[in-house]
Amino acid sequence: IAEGDVAFKGKTKITLASVDKESEIYYSLGTDFVKYMSPFEISEKSTLKVYAQKGEGKSAVISTDFYKIDPNVKIELKTKYANQYNAGGNDALIDGIVGAQDFRTGTWQGYWNEDVIAIVDLGKNRKISSVEVNFLRDQRSWIFLPTNVEIYHSLDGKRFRKIKNWKAPKPFNTDDVIIQKVKTSQTINSRYIKVVAKKLGKLPTWHLGYPHDGRSWIFIDEIQIK
Repeated sequence: IAEGDVAFKGKTKITLASVDKESEIYYSLGTDFVKYMSPFEISEKSTLKVYAQKGEGKSAVISTDFYKIDPNVKIELKTKYANQYNAGGNDALIDGIVGAQDFRTGTWQGYWNEDVIAIVDLGKNRKISSVEVNFLRDQRSWIFLPTNVEIYHSLDGKRFRKIKNWKAPKPFNTDDVIIQKVKTSQTINSRYIKVVAKKLGKLPTWHLGYPHDGRSWIFIDEIQIK
């Protein structure tokens, strides 16, 4: 177990161990700490806290958040993310883990000089009250907001209707790091949600990478459908 976030489907088996074999391990799933005796399963969203103790000595508490991916929900990526910024793989945008302002945490999925096109299949028609997508802006790291974001919905996965068209302000020279939320607010009945985020492409003339024909990144974390 490492401090951070873990996404899983169905159930996940937890086995705990300490570097010091003589130490006793204690864990908590939101209630009191209990002594670890044997592997156990987690089947719902949980926060696991663990520490080891030997005599009077006690380690720091390690906390890990487990997020359950709905097994009925699937995502199809029409464009390819960069391997070094995969955020956990193909299901990263529906795993419930939301990124922070530091892109190095591994929770953001990065696309270099590439649009983002993703289609989420909810498995059946559902009543949807909102769709929210987060993007990171960290221009010092060549990470820019998409020029515009379009959100569509469909009942059959073939005919899509646009429900959101967000346009980014013109990029300006700033070192401020922000998380930009793009959100719909209308209630619809639908099964498929498509998100299209358009790349900036070539960096602005004022950017350090411009003379080298630098290209921009899009960093996206979570498509939240409620």
